Amino acid sequence: MSDVARAAGVSAATVSRALRGEPGVSEATRRYVTEVAKRMRYAIARDASSLAGGRRYAVAVLTADVGRGDLLAGAEGALRAAGYDVLLYVLRDADARARFFDELPPLGRRVDGVLALSAHLTDDERAALDALSAPVVEVRDDDLGDALRLAAGHLRELGHREVALVLAEDVDEPYGELLTGAGLAVRPEWTLWSSPTVAGGEQVADALLDGDRLPSAVVCANGEVALGVFLRLRRDRRDVSVVGLDGSDLARAVGLTAVEPAWRELGEHAVGALLAGLRGESHDVPPPPPRLVVRESTSRPDRELPPTIG
Repeated sequence: MSDVARAAGVSAATVSRALRGEPGVSEATRRYVTEVAKRMRYAIARDASSLAGGRRYAVAVLTADVGRGDLLAGAEGALRAAGYDVLLYVLRDADARARFFDELPPLGRRVDGVLALSAHLTDDERAALDALSAPVVEVRDDDLGDALRLAAGHLRELGHREVALVLAEDVDEPYGELLTGAGLAVRPEWTLWSSPTVAGGEQVADALLDGDRLPSAVVCANGEVALGVFLRLRRDRRDVSVVGLDGSDLARAVGLTAVEPAWRELGEHAVGALLAGLRGESHDVPPPPPRLVVRESTSRPDRELPPTIG
């Protein structure tokens, strides 16, 4: 601890309070000390006094999507730096969810708090967690509002007006209204649903090609779907801009414009909110916003495609 104190330029007592989540330390100092401790791979030891005080120094982390690796890694790193163990529960299917919530009551005696990261909780599941004697912080990945606004603004600046929207199969929110509110036209047949795969994206592109008119741009909620749409339309020599709302390594590899959530930072932010709740404090730090990364898949609607080779 003394090494962390020297590196951070604060007292050992401040390091102890910051990493244990105790009051008497400003939020800015707490974040700074936690970052220094993470860089030094320091995790505070739980002593008998802390356990006697009622803290278990364990947090339950729920997720339905282990593919959100950056989100989970951000949360785990922040929890471990603060001296907390992580109990990971993967709610991968209906049976796993049923088992977890059937056995839920004892969980409140084992953990200090719950993080639900991309867990896709129903209202009843959230109510069951809220009934525990522990704070609950949820990070959702199914609210497309901010990402859609970024994509819509980008396409409108380029001169697009007619846009197709591709959503996940289980989404029934009227997200098309966000695009029309931004001045973009979304015909009824241009709102489509797809499985979260490249093949699903190719099928969407085929449906658009079979229509009487193509939009000038397509916005896809899923990154793999965006890739399928992009590749299929390029094979048909159609200059249609494509934006994905879920940045991925695939998007970067093929040059897809994408709205990329700051997943790792969102995980760290969720931990900050949970620790603040454990201290009985509010957490007024806003979550990190998504960012638009412009690549080769979007351009003005009148752009000419480059000639094919071979």
